[in-house]
Amino acid sequence: MVRMCWFNTTTVSAQIAHVLMRTDIPARNGLKMEMIQLAASPAITEALVSGAGDVGTLSDFAAVTTMAIGAPVTTVSSQARFRSAVLATKKSGITKMADLKGKQVYGTFGITAFQNAQDAVLKAGLVPGKDMTFVNVGPAELADAVGAQRIDAFFTYDPFVSFFESTGNAVVVSENLSPVIVLAANNRFLQKPDVLRRLLLANAQALFFAAQNNDLANSWFRSLEPAKNIPEPVLQKASSYDPAWSAKTFTDIKVALSPAQIAQMETLAKWGVEAKLLPRLPDVPKFVNTAIAGEVDKEIATGSFDVKSVKILRA
Repeated sequence: MVRMCWFNTTTVSAQIAHVLMRTDIPARNGLKMEMIQLAASPAITEALVSGAGDVGTLSDFAAVTTMAIGAPVTTVSSQARFRSAVLATKKSGITKMADLKGKQVYGTFGITAFQNAQDAVLKAGLVPGKDMTFVNVGPAELADAVGAQRIDAFFTYDPFVSFFESTGNAVVVSENLSPVIVLAANNRFLQKPDVLRRLLLANAQALFFAAQNNDLANSWFRSLEPAKNIPEPVLQKASSYDPAWSAKTFTDIKVALSPAQIAQMETLAKWGVEAKLLPRLPDVPKFVNTAIAGEVDKEIATGSFDVKSVKILRA
């Protein structure tokens, strides 16, 4: 039994989880899976550390956080890519990053989108804390403030970026397409490399199934909170920022983290220490195992996967 922790929030990652839950893809790979839905990365980290979960989906910064606290958790593959952005509300009149001078920018601290927002502000020649200010708010409070147009600017990630664009409440002034959702495993699970290999292959097959069945995967995503109120076209737009969402052949899917993605995690680690969000600077590559994912990529490159033969076990 493989216990996989996931959250029904981030596009593509969530659709993969639904495919694993609702089709025979795990069984085809000799796996029995228990899918444990949790609220977000911190709860998944806790489950992996305590041994309540074997593998889980984490944002890249959440994975770096596990490294900084020395958790018995190893990042084993890339799973999905998503977009983060800095947005301006409609009433603000802000059209570019330089317009943020003297403004407050709201969002949840300690997430990848916060680092991306800080980076965008610095690139625009503004100094956080001097030329503008970041304000920490939770997701629900942020959504209310944007809907009521009580704030000028904020940062978030998809599908919420696409949602606020679709309602006409906000426009993107800067976006970043590099963030990734990774799969991380507790170190006891790493002692079963063949099970992990089959899990990563099942994950790749689930991603390709979702890429070939966008409407179905989106409808499953929307069947659970907190995605129930997000319109299907918004989910589709948000998902499309991951190149794998439009994969034409199974060989388009890659699961190993690239050197650039690992370097980006090192950048996030340095930022986390500077922003006093991490207790120490972790040696990121020490907590990343690309060997098994690399084997799976070779298997994908030489193999084929008949997506039409997948059986749906529950709609």
